[in-house]
Amino acid sequence: MLMKVMRDAVLMVIASAVLFLILNQGRLAIGLNGLPLDTPWPDNRQKIELEIPSSYDSQIDTLISLEDAYNLYLSGDVIFLDAREEEEYAEGHIKGALNLPFEFWDDYWEGVEPYLDPQKDIVTYCGGLDCELSLFEARELKTTGYEKVYTFFGGWQQWEAAGLPIAKTETDNE
Repeated sequence: MLMKVMRDAVLMVIASAVLFLILNQGRLAIGLNGLPLDTPWPDNRQKIELEIPSSYDSQIDTLISLEDAYNLYLSGDVIFLDAREEEEYAEGHIKGALNLPFEFWDDYWEGVEPYLDPQKDIVTYCGGLDCELSLFEARELKTTGYEKVYTFFGGWQQWEAAGLPIAKTETDNE
């Protein structure tokens, strides 16, 4: 009994699909609103153009988008370097990022260098589209021998606005 009901249900679905296809093609043939079966689907994902810093040099700089930065973050095999000053870093930074303020490179380099791995991707960032410190920091890293260095020019501003993982550093004054 159950097998007969299942067989009848399958036959009804097949008959309905065939009937739909015949009627749909008929509507298309006479100019009514049928559903074309060979219509390509448009790519309606938003394409975000990369903002290009004024001092960008395509020969040495490698910019990445927010999406690229987040995908690297998710891989877990990346080091993020925050090029902003310590106070800005303490107020909020990409979770897991190290602070290497570019303007105080000499003061911080010895403390940060042991945590860097030349085999890993390194992403530098700073405050956002009005800050080029991350670009300068990436260049400095490349001159010291690190090859897999990328600049996330949207920086802290875009990362935070997107609601991605962040951290704050507690200080003695809090």
